[in-house]
Amino acid sequence: MLNAIPGISCVKPEGAFYAFPRLHTDKSDFEFVSGLIRETGVVVVHGSGFGQVPGTHHFRAVFLPQEDILRRSYEKIGEYFTKFNS
Repeated sequence: MLNAIPGISCVKPEGAFYAFPRLHTDKSDFEFVSGLIRETGVVVVHGSGFGQVPGTHHFRAVFLPQEDILRRSYEKIGEYFTKFNS
C-alpha cells in the first residue's frame, strides 16, 4: 500500500511489524512527521533516529492495526505527502 503513494517507496518488511518507507523529497523527515501528526493525527516516527543513510529521508510506521484502519492511515499519509512535497 505504501508503494502506491507517489514519492514514497518501501521495501517489504520481513519478520517485523513496522515499515521504514523512504520519502523522495528534499525536505526533512522530521518536518514531514511533525506536520503529518499535527494535520492528520496519523502517528509515525521520523527515520533519522533509526540509522537512515545520510541524505535520505524515511519514517517508521507500525502496521499492527486492522486493515481498514491502515488503509485510511495510508490514504492520509499519501494526501499529506502530496501537499507537503508541493
